[in-house]
Amino acid sequence: MSTVNIPMEIAIGGIYFPPIMFAILLGVVLAGVIAKLLNRFNLTRFIWHPPLFFLALSVVCTRFVDLFIIPV
Repeated sequence: MSTVNIPMEIAIGGIYFPPIMFAILLGVVLAGVIAKLLNRFNLTRFIWHPPLFFLALSVVCTRFVDLFIIPV
């Protein structure tokens, strides 16, 4: 992969943001959606520590967003 296509920063309204910030936001939102689905189907009863699970799920989802959607 060429480094020419990797965005160094994203400008919104004249303010520059790092791309990792958007990857983290999308990862947390995706983890929230997955947690809601798990809760809806009552699968969270198998999770020992839900806040810790959500944190780990957020990290994994952020990594997937980082790999496939926003190349950081």
